[in-house]
Amino acid sequence: MFKSIMRLMMLVVMVVSTWSVPVMAIELQDMQGKPRALTDYTGKGKWLIVMFWVSDCLICNKEAKQYQQFHQQHKNKDASMLGISLDGPENLADAKKFIQDHKLTFPNLIGEAQQVALLYMDNTGQHWVGTPTFLLFNPQGQLKAEQSGAVPVKLLEDFIQANR
Repeated sequence: MFKSIMRLMMLVVMVVSTWSVPVMAIELQDMQGKPRALTDYTGKGKWLIVMFWVSDCLICNKEAKQYQQFHQQHKNKDASMLGISLDGPENLADAKKFIQDHKLTFPNLIGEAQQVALLYMDNTGQHWVGTPTFLLFNPQGQLKAEQSGAVPVKLLEDFIQANR
């Protein structure tokens, strides 16, 4: 818990100090260290649900299983999941343990907390609140919804169904 509070405090300071960082400079990596961008996953003909998480987030740990189940049920039909960890490359082992502990099979990226917050703010125009946070992109890659806090899978399914 202390670790999460310290990360949040650091995030606020770093976001203010990096406000001028161009969005193009925001770097994410997959869990093997390969550079990736959010746009590598959007606009692929399916809904994309992006879950921002951190390994020591209690809600993220509690809810991860339902998002894995959602991904399994929808990946070959109409939607997929993408995780983005705010643990940062220095805590890659913690992020990998989270993925392993929850048996996540959907792609996960990792970035520095302040960079991920800037990515979120650039996409939504909203201030970063914390984890978990979700973005929903339609099959054409347009952002259609954002939500801070846990989102029940039924709500995701209902939203997708209503916005086909």
